[in-house]
Amino acid sequence: MKTIRTAIKSHYILSAMTVVVLGSLANAFFQWLNADILKWPFFFDSVFTILVGIFFGWLPGIITGLLSNVLIEVFQNFEGIYYPFAIVNMATGLCAGLMARNKAVFWTLPRQILLILLLTVVNALLGSLVVIIVYGGLTGSRPDILVSALMLTGQGIFTSAFLARILLNLVDKGIPVVLFYSLYLIIARRQGPESRLSSF
Repeated sequence: MKTIRTAIKSHYILSAMTVVVLGSLANAFFQWLNADILKWPFFFDSVFTILVGIFFGWLPGIITGLLSNVLIEVFQNFEGIYYPFAIVNMATGLCAGLMARNKAVFWTLPRQILLILLLTVVNALLGSLVVIIVYGGLTGSRPDILVSALMLTGQGIFTSAFLARILLNLVDKGIPVVLFYSLYLIIARRQGPESRLSSF
């Protein structure tokens, strides 16, 4: 029995490590695609951090967030502006992992909405703090356009950075959560009512 448990644990660790690496690479690729090709005012650097956190737990989610930002620096020729934001990506993995601990409750619409709101607020708050403390309020990226527009209305630098990131993260984090939830619903319908997808 102990051998079986050890084998299962080893398989889980190997699977988690593989997913962490692949998820981090995917995050870095999507961030590069958006920054250099699409040029949308979003981040798209934590899509797979959320996925790993949901299915493998908060610790692999945190590691995925950290490794993602390291790889993003590599993809962006070591510009040096992504390292400080690793804490934001790590918090994303932590929140997703903790929210998804009880899968039977997690795969419900209210919990998905709560997850989007939690990720939005946490990312906006931490991202704003990093921007203010490390960069003085602006990083030279496209979200700064919205920050500057809010500052022109008389808002302070922190309020502007926070409100801008609330709007951006609502879309940036909402898209992957809605996508994963939609895929879950599709699979659940195909499996039928007798399926036990809540164990995922």
